[in-house]
Amino acid sequence: MFCQKCGAEIDDEAAFCQRCGNATNKNIIENTTANDENESKAIIGFVMGLFLGLIGLIIGLCLYKDGTLSRKTFLKGWAWTFATVCIISFLVTFAISLQIHNTSVY
Repeated sequence: MFCQKCGAEIDDEAAFCQRCGNATNKNIIENTTANDENESKAIIGFVMGLFLGLIGLIIGLCLYKDGTLSRKTFLKGWAWTFATVCIISFLVTFAISLQIHNTSVY
């Protein structure tokens, strides 16, 4: 195979040209696949966090009787915690997504 930038002959399995350092198509494809997998994992983590938070709400509502101070306190604590976790999870997922899309193979 030949380098698309400088024309030097390079090994078919090479990720970069040894002469000029240009990335080969194989390297670009591998990085794109890895980035897609990492972004999918970040999104799945965010969704799972939401899901587990809602399960916690359901369990808490079942444990505390309606109209009691304990239930009101639980709901306030749950709401603040859930909102904080959602915001942090969203920011982390967004940051990972930005990092993946800004990563260059060159």
